[in-house]
Amino acid sequence: MKTKFDTNITYFKTYEEREEAFRESVFELIPRKYSGPWLFWQDFARISHGTALNDSDGPIAYITANPRDCLVYGTAGQALAAAQMCARDTGHSDLQGADSVARQFALEDNLHQPVRTLSGGETVKVALAKAFIAADYCDRLTVASPFTWLSESNRTYLTELAEHYRQADLPMTLLALAGEDSTEAVPPVECPVELQNDKIDFKIHFKDLKILLATSINPLYQANQYAVVEDFSGRLNSPCLLLGENGHGKSLIAKALAGAVGSQGDCGIFGREESGPVRILLQDVVGQTLLRSFDAIRSTAGPSQSEQFQQIYQEIAAPADFADSSDRGESFPSLLEMKTALVAVRLCGRPAALILDEPDWGLSRPVAITFVFNVIKAAHRRGIPIVLISHKPWWLNAAGGILKVQRSTDRDKGPDASAFRIRLKEGSRNIP
Repeated sequence: MKTKFDTNITYFKTYEEREEAFRESVFELIPRKYSGPWLFWQDFARISHGTALNDSDGPIAYITANPRDCLVYGTAGQALAAAQMCARDTGHSDLQGADSVARQFALEDNLHQPVRTLSGGETVKVALAKAFIAADYCDRLTVASPFTWLSESNRTYLTELAEHYRQADLPMTLLALAGEDSTEAVPPVECPVELQNDKIDFKIHFKDLKILLATSINPLYQANQYAVVEDFSGRLNSPCLLLGENGHGKSLIAKALAGAVGSQGDCGIFGREESGPVRILLQDVVGQTLLRSFDAIRSTAGPSQSEQFQQIYQEIAAPADFADSSDRGESFPSLLEMKTALVAVRLCGRPAALILDEPDWGLSRPVAITFVFNVIKAAHRRGIPIVLISHKPWWLNAAGGILKVQRSTDRDKGPDASAFRIRLKEGSRNIP
């Protein structure tokens, strides 16, 4: 089932096709991060010198595939205030205030929070709110793949934005990947038999854990902010689905487990003996690759693991009929190939677990399903458990276990006060 949405949506098969269409719609004002460093810096130079604006016929509003890329100010409040200043320059007398728009998009608690510390869902809400204000001074709006970031309950904000542009008689275009707006779980008959027969269990635990949200920009006047994770210990089956709403702390939990964020206390995943640290595949793979080439990523597996890397890569790629990077000539590898390479490198290290953070990002639904199932099978063959992070119900029928993440409004008091608390509990497939 697709989301009911009364606006123009164009669907694409691949991330690269969608990005090219998006760049064309915004007069190529966004540098290509998916075609290698040479083209990125070529685009950057052209944009910096102003030649990219020659074809623009008026102010345009847009939301990029990673919404953080269209928010240039330090905090959410600054981003909305800047948009409000642009709107005032139009001379409108009936402008809705930035604080009012923030309340409309449930951003009151995020206004003074650095954008770099926001969750993906919170970031896209800031981008939606900014675009809402921009309707007072822009000619049109283009949005890339908003359904990837928004949980089903938060899609109402996108609907409100579309209605706002409709009332203003301004065009709004959505560019999405095929099936990304689906709210249906993968049917049980389409889930690999191996996931039902070859269960891998593991232990996960959290004790006295505090996760650093960000180092304060001005520590003289503001203390560092932490999220406190309530103690939890349990034994779960792989693949385990880490499920929760936008901003509830799913990615924070994952990064703490992988040691990718500062924390105090203890957390971990324990499965096989003699396993390495927990590894993670982040949602925005383009940022994670740092514009590295396919060979540069493959080399991080080490010379002694070259053959193992190739075997794992083929296990994931061959059944999905992925394009072999060697057949692409001088072109930069696709996002799908890069994701596969990053996963293969991580599995070569035989980690305690591999965490896939919103693994459908940048993939159409059919390709995402094939990719995820192939990764799970390759990991299970090596006794490595998989944790899937998602706000989508796609993976419910494939999950061996479900861990529900909930953000509490309770706050600690005192000098070491927490920004918020995170509760974990085991769930079932009927969790909404």
